[in-house]
Amino acid sequence: MSYYPAGTIIMENTAIVRERSLPPHVYGDVTVSVGIEVAATQVVAKGEMPQDFIVVDVAKMLNLKPKQLEQLADLWQVEVGQRIQAGTPLVKARRRREQKRVPKAPATGTITLIEDGRVFLRANPRIVEVHARIPGQVIEAHDRGVKIRSTGTLIQCAWGNGRFGFSNFAFEPENGLASLEQEQNLFSKISGRVYILERPITEEDLRIVAKLELGGLVAPPMPFYLREVAMMLEVPIILTEGFGERRVTRLSYDLLRKYKDLEGAFDAMLPQRWQPERPEIMLPRTLTSAVEADLESSLVIGMKVRVRTAPYLGEIVEIVRLPDTPIRLTNGLRTKIAEVRVRNREIVPIPLANLEIMGDSRQ
Repeated sequence: MSYYPAGTIIMENTAIVRERSLPPHVYGDVTVSVGIEVAATQVVAKGEMPQDFIVVDVAKMLNLKPKQLEQLADLWQVEVGQRIQAGTPLVKARRRREQKRVPKAPATGTITLIEDGRVFLRANPRIVEVHARIPGQVIEAHDRGVKIRSTGTLIQCAWGNGRFGFSNFAFEPENGLASLEQEQNLFSKISGRVYILERPITEEDLRIVAKLELGGLVAPPMPFYLREVAMMLEVPIILTEGFGERRVTRLSYDLLRKYKDLEGAFDAMLPQRWQPERPEIMLPRTLTSAVEADLESSLVIGMKVRVRTAPYLGEIVEIVRLPDTPIRLTNGLRTKIAEVRVRNREIVPIPLANLEIMGDSRQ
């Protein structure tokens, strides 16, 4: 029986397709067309999210009974879909002496419905802009968004604080992140740059990010009690492994070092239950041949996978055997396992549920 494990994409050369759409209940338009190249920070769709819905009972204000509603047919000054300003008359005065008592729009907004002598006004809208978040080509467009294709290196991560940035990046200096405070003459170079840590984030690190206006942080783990502080920062904070005690996935950091001279898209998407989006780091490069990630493959002998639990947490291992029957582990649990070759060439059993694929079995 085939086993299809969970997956996290960590690929050096891959094609990346992402859909960017207006959120539900946002009314707007796509601002780009198919075939054009977009920057990561470019707005691809823009709309308005209503903050309030206001109902104006025009018939009641004019003392019209249900049988008299047809009198409004020739009086309306507005129509569905029209954007109006506060104070705009909704109907014409029937008589000159009624001009001062004509019902007016109580707020600026858009007319969404006129029914039974009432006007439904979508008011106080909040502007919503949808950014590309990856550089690439628009390959598809619909009434609410677009699909964008890019190529390069993709590293999916465990947690983000909901922010986005596209900038250059660097690894933490040997004498620590705090040493940047002494580099006042290099402020313009430091400001806006994302720093890669190979250790847990501390409270002091987050203070330095805010004080020196750094572009963000990427680190393996962070203590959970710092989550709310990270959420308040306006720059991306990305955890490649998650909260608590976590080991670095070496492949992720090897790729970041290899392409440290590139600019990257640091999308600290806040993980949501039932949502497919994940925080990720994308290093764009033009590739003549790129393989799209495949997270729907079953485990096969020779595949490279990542271990999700101790003592091999974060290690990339190779499957050498897939026994057909469950075995009893040292903890007494009987389960199906894969025999894998770990870094020291030793072959050990790992429960199938503790393995995840990375999008490309050839890595």
